[in-house]
Amino acid sequence: MKENFFSFILTLIILVIIGGLGYIAYYYFYVGDESIVSEIVATDENLNETIKPLEPIKQSTDDAKVLPLDTENDTAITTQITSGKYKYYYDQLDSNAKKIYSKLEDNIENIKTGTATLDFGDEFNSLLNEEQGQVKLNEAYQSALDAFSLDYPEVYYIDVTNMVLMIYSRTNLFGTTYTTTIEPAAGTDYLIDEYSNKSAVDSALAKLESIKSSVVEQTSADDTYTKIKKIHDFLIDHMEYDDTLKRPNTRNIYGALVEKSVVCEGYADAFKYLMDAVGIPCVEVVGTGTNSAGETEAHAWNYVQINGAWYAVDVTWDDPTIIGNGIVPKSTYTRYFLRGANSFNSTHFANGQVSEGGKVFTYPALSVEDYN
Repeated sequence: MKENFFSFILTLIILVIIGGLGYIAYYYFYVGDESIVSEIVATDENLNETIKPLEPIKQSTDDAKVLPLDTENDTAITTQITSGKYKYYYDQLDSNAKKIYSKLEDNIENIKTGTATLDFGDEFNSLLNEEQGQVKLNEAYQSALDAFSLDYPEVYYIDVTNMVLMIYSRTNLFGTTYTTTIEPAAGTDYLIDEYSNKSAVDSALAKLESIKSSVVEQTSADDTYTKIKKIHDFLIDHMEYDDTLKRPNTRNIYGALVEKSVVCEGYADAFKYLMDAVGIPCVEVVGTGTNSAGETEAHAWNYVQINGAWYAVDVTWDDPTIIGNGIVPKSTYTRYFLRGANSFNSTHFANGQVSEGGKVFTYPALSVEDYN
């Protein structure tokens, strides 16, 4: 009996030792120690400076509105407008940046919460095991955010400086495995200050959808040129330039279409947003502009495609500054409407640099001559 008992105890001890060794082997070979490698924080892509229209022009208070829209209607529309999405900047990204862009695109609803974590798993493990892999991923992340913001002006409610790309590592005897997420910075969310939750975002977007729906309906029977012209003129009649530069939404489509006062980014974003809605290829362009006083500052405008060729449109500089009453010559509305390179590029200089650390984008080649 004693021999059987000691044999049992010995067997039990051996099993415990084997189990312990197995756990240790599993931990070091397959699990390892997890640690945070880095937090990659994007820079804000917004322009630091903006330019007013070239010169003050009196505007008549009797001018008819091209597209009379009820922008004060707060009723949420239940039917979403089906529209194209011209993703010009996505096509210029490398494969890693495209994965990040697509993750953002696929999670637009989740992003509205400001707290959602977007999990890439070990999608970038091979890259991060390369020399300079983290630097390459950082560049891809910034470039993806820049491209996404230009292609999707309707996702204006994100504060990218509070959105971080987290890299985690787990090391064992086989090497290091990296996993990656996009998540809010510690102790905060990544919604802009004007929005506290998804409900607030959805309420704001409903107002924008209502305006977009009206534009689509009122231009549905028009040809491409007429659509572009009506939307160009609607924005001019609908908005005014924000000289204060201090309004919370002065750089986005909500400030443009609902609050009606923005700087050049807001004009360019709104034009892109509505061109997407009516299915016309359009891109937002960043660079510098030189006004009639010889002053050069950061600026934003658009290129739009018609009949297979690209033309420049600067809604900001076509918008007369209101000084008293008077009649505005019709030509003032089209000084920078459907312009070719010969006339437009003497005052506008595209540089493709949306933010420091991101990709330098290229733009469509403008037609040499203005549209006739």
